[in-house]
Amino acid sequence: MKPNRLWLAIASSVMASQLMAGEAVFYVTEDGEAVRDLTVAVDGKKKLVGKSGFVSFDVPAGSHTVELSQFGEYLGEFDFDTANDEQNAEIQVEMIGGEALPEINVFTPGQEAEVALGQISGYLESADTGGPISGARVSVDGTEQGVVTDEDGFFSFELPRGEYNLLIADPNYGKRDVNGIRVMGNVNTGVNLNMSLEGDGVIEEVVAVGTYVPSTGAAQERDSSAVLDSIGSEQFSRFGDSDAASALKRVAGVTISNGKYVVVRGLNERHSTITLNGATLPSPDPARRVVPLDIFPSTIIDGIAVQKNFTPDVYADSTGGVIKLTTKKFPEEFEGKFSASLTYVDDLTGEDRQVQESEPFDALGFGAEWDRRLPKYIDDIEGSLNDGTASDLESQAALRLLPDNLETKEKRVLPNGSLELSLGDTIYDGDSLTLGYTTSLRYENSWSRQDRKRNTYRSTGSEIIQDDSFEDERTINDITLGWGASLGLISGDNEYSSNTLVLRQTQNDTTVTTGVGGDQDRELNRYRLLWIEREFLMQQFTGKHYFDNFFETELNWQASVSQAKLDQPDEREYSFERNAESSDPFLLFLSTTGRTYNELTDDNTDFNIDLSSLLYTSDSMDLSLKYGVGYFSREREAEGTRLTYRTGSRTAADYPNNFNPDEILEGLADSGELSLSSNSTPADDYDAEWNMLTYYLTSAINWFDIANVEFGLRVEDSDLSVDTFTQTSTTANPEPVSSELDESDVFPAVSSTFFINEDMQLRAAYYETKNRPDFRELANAQFTEVETGDLFRGNPDLETSDIDNIDLRFEYYFSDSENVTLAYFMKDFDNPIERTLLQGGSVYSYANGEEGELSGFEIDFRKEFEMAGGDLNSFVSGNLAFIDSDVEISVEGEAPRSQRMQGQPDELANLQLGLDDFENGTEYTLVVNYQGDSIDSVGSGDLPNIIKEPRSEINLSVKQEIFESSKVSFSLDNITDEKVELTQGGRNFRSYKEGVEFSLGFSTEF
Repeated sequence: MKPNRLWLAIASSVMASQLMAGEAVFYVTEDGEAVRDLTVAVDGKKKLVGKSGFVSFDVPAGSHTVELSQFGEYLGEFDFDTANDEQNAEIQVEMIGGEALPEINVFTPGQEAEVALGQISGYLESADTGGPISGARVSVDGTEQGVVTDEDGFFSFELPRGEYNLLIADPNYGKRDVNGIRVMGNVNTGVNLNMSLEGDGVIEEVVAVGTYVPSTGAAQERDSSAVLDSIGSEQFSRFGDSDAASALKRVAGVTISNGKYVVVRGLNERHSTITLNGATLPSPDPARRVVPLDIFPSTIIDGIAVQKNFTPDVYADSTGGVIKLTTKKFPEEFEGKFSASLTYVDDLTGEDRQVQESEPFDALGFGAEWDRRLPKYIDDIEGSLNDGTASDLESQAALRLLPDNLETKEKRVLPNGSLELSLGDTIYDGDSLTLGYTTSLRYENSWSRQDRKRNTYRSTGSEIIQDDSFEDERTINDITLGWGASLGLISGDNEYSSNTLVLRQTQNDTTVTTGVGGDQDRELNRYRLLWIEREFLMQQFTGKHYFDNFFETELNWQASVSQAKLDQPDEREYSFERNAESSDPFLLFLSTTGRTYNELTDDNTDFNIDLSSLLYTSDSMDLSLKYGVGYFSREREAEGTRLTYRTGSRTAADYPNNFNPDEILEGLADSGELSLSSNSTPADDYDAEWNMLTYYLTSAINWFDIANVEFGLRVEDSDLSVDTFTQTSTTANPEPVSSELDESDVFPAVSSTFFINEDMQLRAAYYETKNRPDFRELANAQFTEVETGDLFRGNPDLETSDIDNIDLRFEYYFSDSENVTLAYFMKDFDNPIERTLLQGGSVYSYANGEEGELSGFEIDFRKEFEMAGGDLNSFVSGNLAFIDSDVEISVEGEAPRSQRMQGQPDELANLQLGLDDFENGTEYTLVVNYQGDSIDSVGSGDLPNIIKEPRSEINLSVKQEIFESSKVSFSLDNITDEKVELTQGGRNFRSYKEGVEFSLGFSTEF
């Protein structure tokens, strides 16, 4: 595509006069390729030629001497003259046999008789597959020139000499800018670009003279032994993902439980592993083994890779999958991004809701440090309050230290809001050392509601009848505060980084329950007030090294220390009750009035080294090894305190129909008839420790164009122990309860990829994995799950579960970004761990089943459509998973039963439709998610299982570029607002709606 000569003359004059006045530009090549690490000295001033082959100097009028050297070795010299300060020089140097042969062209910008033209041509390649990226739009910034890459990823421009920036846009790989590309007269500047689905923002640029010939073996990079799905930072922006959890909903066979926890191929979160830059992560949620993914803001995450099959270089707990999070690296030049959004939630924003009293700094999520903290005096005498030896004076003193914060208040809910800022730059770029940084900050304050209808049931032996019926008005205020920083250093073939993360998530939760229930079927108004602070801290150091002379070995290492902390101060519960169907006044029911304080801290140390070496290579095959060692140690301390109120002769009955609990308790205290006691048990506290040492070795043989086979072993020496006490033992004489799992296992894995042709391949894999119980599941302690309010108790007798796995997958790539895949997987379980409902139906626990099996099919596809000569591009992508399972499980006091695995949906489906209007800078995206029914919990006695019913969600977003590097966005989420519903025997167990959300956002890059 050639522009007309008038435009060329004007552009040449403007570009040259602005960018090349008094400048000498050198372009050094050898055998048609750019030469790097060569030193050019002009009049004694030295500069190193970069990987592009270009280097430039400011030169005054006069004679100039040029000397070339490499690693101190003299390569030659020559002279050139410029008549005045306005003259520029273009000097192409070809190295032949170690001798420098210059071609010198001196000119005055704007005064040339004929426009000097050069060419930019290149190839756009995928870093994920190695194949070409076709259909991407490449344009020259500041001009009207733009082309679409052909089926081989090739593009070309003819331009006047000067310096240009290329703008690249692709619906799948996002947008990239390539700055500072030189064009010299009569020279073809070849720019080979490499883009990643993970959106790492890095483009590898190689400049050469001549025509670029794509490598016919590039597509063989698709033969990775692992099945991977990648999501990059560009896709976060495209789909409006605020955190890692929301991004994963689009991956085939993946769902997100409670908006936080990943479920891969129908296996709940306990079967997956989450790593950050290769390091394991402790969880700040006591009810889960894995860290909640919504705690990681998208501003600090560079990419997410979902590995669905086990390989020896990952932990053997990865039966469902490995979620690999990577943090952002520093860019080549300064860049920043700021974004803000406001969200309206239907039937919530602008409404008055019952919430707890606020404290200073609640809006920043630091409320635990104020009146909610357990007073030190009460903590000191808690033992005597528990065993009844505390004096009346001590009890009264303790009572007076508790704040008056039981009463709720009405508050008008404001719109949800978020602010994000990220910065990055290269702060030093020397001859042999490059240093840079990235940092990001995110704040979000959001509100949600769960207006739930709840029922409980009991069996009479002949029929199931409804026992209790309640309605909850639950109002949740989530505050997220996250900061991340990374320092990076590159020195030759060595890379180092320091990554620091401080992530906080605070939940202010108020639930008002009305209904009829309890042992005496009373009419009640019950209140539950929660303040929960989750905190994740991490300091990590990583390194990457390449040893060319030692079997082309690449070494990666990381060392990290991290801490996950849960602080749940002053959980308050109380209820006003009266006899049902009577006119008796409501009374504060003191037996339900109390305060609970929980703290949990996990300290984690993690270190690993991973190496890969190329032992042998030829024209037909490669033989390589992957090997490594790792160690991690995790320690947990959990503490709980439960306080209750007691009265003497006067009771809350003296204050009928007074719905202010603070006034009632104050009146009782003033009369001297109220005291404070503790009903904590030794089982409220427990200690746990997990140490693991790992080794692995994998051999890979790659027969080009035929097959790739990998086989290896992983060894894990694991020692997991939990120490607590019996529920019934007293503080004075507690009975210890210990659980220890000391195991050493070898996990084999074999995988192969058969190349049917350049576009089609077939994968097969067999591997063995394990599922270990979590600390909470082994601890003989009772705890409350925050999301549901359900009570759980651990089982010290739990055993690990062993799993055999088979994977098959057919893949057809009809372009770099278009494909269809079909997968089959099967998993056999021995002693699967399932969540159960204990006899009586009020407490959940965990139990080992006898055996189980899970199998399923996955279909994944993506197709793009180019329209309007490349100005419009649309895509449709989606996936569908059918999953079937069967597990034989025993419930306490019952005969074994056969059923589906707990938490496993029978169907999963995702659909994405997108349209990009490059001309107007508009993006349209529609996302549909569907999840089939699953067993939420196993029922007890004659009661059926609790089923989570099918649900779909539809989200629509529009992004509009309003001026350079700035966008506004509009999104409509949860459009159909389908009910979240749990049923038992076809009857409602718990159900609620979340509300439609409308968001308006703004973002700008600078």
